[in-house]
Amino acid sequence: MTNVKGSWLVSKYVCFQMRAFNQTGSIINISSIAGLQRTYSPGSLAYASSKSALDTMTKLMAMELGKRKIRVNSICPGLFKSEITVGLMQKKWFKNIALKVVPLREFGTVDPALTSLVRYLIHDSSYYVTGNIFIVEAGLTLSGVPLYSSL
Repeated sequence: MTNVKGSWLVSKYVCFQMRAFNQTGSIINISSIAGLQRTYSPGSLAYASSKSALDTMTKLMAMELGKRKIRVNSICPGLFKSEITVGLMQKKWFKNIALKVVPLREFGTVDPALTSLVRYLIHDSSYYVTGNIFIVEAGLTLSGVPLYSSL
């Protein structure tokens, strides 16, 4: 449950400082599509449970901190092109699956897909946005069919 405890402790102490200086602002939790209960990933009980708990914590924090004008949102990223996934993404069978299962037919990169959302959420223009779970995954989980089931 490190995903929940770590986010809780950081948020708790940041909020103490924000309150002490009468600051408004934004807390962004990084969750995962694993916590959305849209698909099943074998062997991910602890991980998926902790990310689902983080999303619930996000909503409750938004309700409790809203009176202090502190916004709390969560981002649930899916699979992205990165140095960790480069080998997987180059496999022909994986590209074929993406063409069949992922509505946008490709996997994005962290920048700009995630960074642009983070920039928006920390900016004052998102003053009316709190308690939301933002899903950034090219539509991968919409069908409810796990990626591995398409193998």
